[in-house]
Order: sequence, then C-alpha cells, then structure tokens
Amino acid sequence: MGKTLEQRIQLLEDIEAIKKLQATYAHCVDQGWNGKTFQDVSSLFVDDATFECAAFGLHAQGNVSISETLKQGSVFAIAQHSFTNPVIEVDGDTATGKWLLWVGVNNGDSNIVFESEDITYKRTAEGWKIQSIELFVAQMLKNEG
Repeated sequence: MGKTLEQRIQLLEDIEAIKKLQATYAHCVDQGWNGKTFQDVSSLFVDDATFECAAFGLHAQGNVSISETLKQGSVFAIAQHSFTNPVIEVDGDTATGKWLLWVGVNNGDSNIVFESEDITYKRTAEGWKIQSIELFVAQMLKNEG
C-alpha cells in the first residue's frame, strides 16, 4: 500500500533536516576566511557517535572526542568542505546518507582532497543528529607551485 500524504511530507521534511544538519557540520569545520574558525561540532552528534577514517588513521568515539579530533586535525590556514550528491534513505527514526565530499585546504600549499562519507543519522528529541561517519579518501591533489 502506498504512503499517505502525511508520511510523504514527513519523509521530505526528514531529508531536508538531514541535508541542513550536514551543511551545518560543513560550516562548523570550515575556517580561514570571512572570520570563520573551527566551531565545536559535538552538539551535531549523538553522545555515543563514532568517526572513522582508515586513510588518516582516525578513530573517535563519543561526540566530544569527535569534535576534539576534528579540531586537532584543523591545522590549515584555510579549509572549505563541500558535500554533494546526497543519497539519503530514511527508515523511521534512523537514516543513512552517502555523500561525495571535496575539501580545499591551504597551509602554504593548496590541496584538494576528494572523499566520500557514509553516515548514519538518528532522530532525537532535539532533531536529527549524526550517529556515525566513515570517511573514505579517493584522491589528494597537491599544488606543486
């Protein structure tokens, strides 16, 4: 049987809330222009969230630890994160997202990193939050100039 109009509207609202959460995350970890500095992201994650990136040897457990790990990795004078091509699947109070990500950074040399992220989300009393992130590095391009 098909979904009701209310169920279809709720699905669209959930997807838009997840997109906004992801964009907020990107803005928080951007830095180096227009007065932007790294911002604490712990409130965007559930308390027991996980963050993994095998290519960089990163593993963090817990929202505060994730925020601290990301802050320590924010050594670039300029960093800009752009999440694209979301594939978001909502199943009740949980969801998954597959995103492409490019990160432009500059700390004397300009670099672009092409990545993807597999993310799980959880609906909480405060709204959607990130449950887990698994980051995969596809390619790093370095300015040799």
